[in-house]
Amino acid sequence: MRTVLLVGLLLPLAACAQDTPPAVQQTAETYLKALTSTDDSGRTLLLGGVTLDSRMIEVDSWRIVKRDWVKRETGGLKTAASLMADLDKAGRRSLSELLKKGGSGDDLTVVEFTKDEAARLIAPTRERAQAFEKTLPVLSYVARVTKELYWHPKNPVRALLQQAGTTGTYDLVVYHFTVETTEGPRKQPRTWPLRILRFTTSGGLDTGWKVLPASDWSPE
Repeated sequence: MRTVLLVGLLLPLAACAQDTPPAVQQTAETYLKALTSTDDSGRTLLLGGVTLDSRMIEVDSWRIVKRDWVKRETGGLKTAASLMADLDKAGRRSLSELLKKGGSGDDLTVVEFTKDEAARLIAPTRERAQAFEKTLPVLSYVARVTKELYWHPKNPVRALLQQAGTTGTYDLVVYHFTVETTEGPRKQPRTWPLRILRFTTSGGLDTGWKVLPASDWSPE
């Protein structure tokens, strides 16, 4: 029998705007400032570290348009690991020809997938992804389990869960902002989501406040 400890909370926009902790606001602003500066230190706030793709992102200006919401969740690490393993096994079965280059074993080896290949993976595994989303909605959101992005080899949440192990519980907090930036010679405005999260476990793991990175093929 699977035991799940789960607490979810969604705060309205007004409450979120007023109650954003200074550390969260500082994390968001430090990261955004790094995108307009030669000082890259703020990029180290990305969950999983700085990648080649993230080093190349530059903007001319930025502003936080909205502080949309905050979500909180407490869940079991054993449950999270089990749900991820089920999803990975379903992916391997559904598209085994893509996974031959990843080797064998019970766990899905992370390999390079194109966007089209990832789409082919998620279609037949949708049932497992939806079960993950229903059981641990906030963790599934940051791991993008219902999207092609879940299969991206640089998805930092997969590595984070492996580090967390399977004993005890986790606490996850996510703040969602909408940011507008201007980029390029025409100073075209673009809006995109900025998510600041913190993941802690009963075993002592604490990421601190981090920026959830986007994929190189999608702003989500």
